[in-house]
Parts: sequence; C-alpha cells; structure tokens
Amino acid sequence: MLNKVYEVLMKDDLRKEYDSSIGRISFGVFGKEVEAFGSTWNGPFRPHALFVDENACIGCRQCVEQAGNTFVMDEAFGTARVKVQYGDNDEKIEISVDSCPVNCIHWVDKEDLAVLEHLIKPQPKVGYGIYGQGWERPANVFMAAKSFKKESIPKQENQRNAKSAEKETPAQAKARENAYRELKKGSFDRIWSWMKKITGK
Repeated sequence: MLNKVYEVLMKDDLRKEYDSSIGRISFGVFGKEVEAFGSTWNGPFRPHALFVDENACIGCRQCVEQAGNTFVMDEAFGTARVKVQYGDNDEKIEISVDSCPVNCIHWVDKEDLAVLEHLIKPQPKVGYGIYGQGWERPANVFMAAKSFKKESIPKQENQRNAKSAEKETPAQAKARENAYRELKKGSFDRIWSWMKKITGK
C-alpha cells in the first residue's frame, strides 16, 4: 500500500489527478502562483460560484447530505467546504443552500472565489517563543477579501506603469547614450586636468 501511495504522489500526472480529487488546486493571484485547497469546476464556468464561510459553519452536514457531489466535510476543522462547483444539479444545490441553519453558504462572483478560498484557509500564526503560535484565519473573510483586493489594485497599476516605463523609444535610447558619453568625457577631462596639475605638465 505504501508503494502505491508513493507512486501516486511522485508521478506528476497521478499527483494532479489525486490533488483534484481532494479539492487541491493552484491558482494565480496577481502574478503569483498560489497552491491552496479550493473548489474545482464541473462543466462550463458560470458568473457565480458557491462559497462556504467556514468561520460561520457549525458542521451540521445538511449541505453534504443534500448535494454530496458539490460539498464535502473537512474533518480536521469540522466544517463544510465546496469541493466541486455545480457538482450536483441546480435544484439539489438550492435545497442545500436553503437548508443551511446558519446561512454560511454564499453565492459569490467567480472572480472573487480564488481570493476567498485562499483567505479562508488557516494560515500559520507567528508567535514569540512558544506562546501565540498556531493557526488563524480572518474573522470576516469578506472584509479581508475586500481589503486584499483594495491593496492589490495599486500594485497591479504600479506593475503596469513600470512595464510601460521600461519601453524606450529609439530617440530616448540615443539621448541616453549621448548623455552617458558626455558624462564619461567630462569626468575623464576632469581627471586629465587634475593629473596635469599634479605632474606639472
């Protein structure tokens, strides 16, 4: 059995298949590849996606019982999570959303899903010595996602501006080369005149 597990985890194609079966995905967030546990998509992309606020989930399993192909229980944390977007038909999904006693299943924009799933994943908490360490996640994941997007928009604009500033026209390149030559010539002339003064020639 151990050899079979090793074979699956070491071969890229089998590892990808295994990762997708447990809901592990990689996604790009602002140019950086992030690996996280998140949902996969069944069928074509739709404008909205399902998201479970695991901070509010009480682990009642109603959603898993109603739409078992869409939702899965995270036994480590005792909360539900979306495994496959639209894994069940729309009627079963609506019943599972309506049957949630704490209303922790939300319809969100497809563009916001990756950020929300990344933020809801418990992150290691930095502590000092042996105190204060552990795992944490934002208390309000929706506010955290909003501020994350707010902070990242200026970064994206700065990256775009830097890329556009890097492009140099031929006239700018020629002017830069001429200025460099003049500076070099000026410093050489200063050194030469100083050498003449010292040597007296």
